[in-house]
Order: sequence, then structure tokens, then C-alpha cells
Amino acid sequence: MWKSLNAATSHLVHWTRIEARIGAGIPDINGAMTDIEFWVELKVVRTVKFLTEGLWRPGQIAWQMRRARVTPGGVWNLVSHPSGQAVKLYRGAKVFDLNTGVTVEPDFETHLPPNWFAMLDYIGRQNGEA
Repeated sequence: MWKSLNAATSHLVHWTRIEARIGAGIPDINGAMTDIEFWVELKVVRTVKFLTEGLWRPGQIAWQMRRARVTPGGVWNLVSHPSGQAVKLYRGAKVFDLNTGVTVEPDFETHLPPNWFAMLDYIGRQNGEA
């Protein structure tokens, strides 16, 4: 998912891939577009049914919940579901429910191949909003 996203959007977004050893809980990538900056955790659901329970570590949940209180549109979870042919985007504030298996409506959804430009437009419009 990262390679596809980066290849398609690197002319619009300055992406930084974060190595897991840097800090517990920090999302996988940081993006910066004109006047906005945001964080994205990348996850892949490998089951036939869309099940997100247990995909996040406690440090990831804590980081996202803290950051979402300060910048509601500044942290996102991008969840790919190859067998469902979908990519779903969720605000960071929804990470606890996602990880416990609660059914959560995605903030944005696109089918494969992903429409990365529509997703970035959505993030741009939501950034900084509650």
C-alpha cells in the first residue's frame, strides 16, 4: 500500500516514512501538503471478512488518542482489505473502537485500485476540523 500511495502522490505530498524503532506508537508515515500536515498509520486486513480487532499495539492507540484530541484531522488510519477490494480511512479518534472490533463507519472509502487523490482531498478538507 505504501509503495502505491507514494508513487502516485509524491508530487503532491512530502512523505516521510517513519521507522518503527523511532518511537512507540508513532504512525508509519507523515505527510505534508500545502498548509497541512498529517500522520497515517498503515494497516492491512488479511482476513476474508473485514476484521480490525487487534491490529494496533497499545502504544499506537495511546499516541493516536492523544494526538486526535489536539489535531482531530491530523491523524488517520488507512486500512487496506485486499480480499474486499477496498481501502478505508478512519480518523485517529476511532482507533480504540477499531482495535476492539466495534463496527466503525469509515470516514472515507475507495475501492482497488485506490483513488489516492480523492483520499488526499478528503484529508485536506477535514484537517483541523473536529
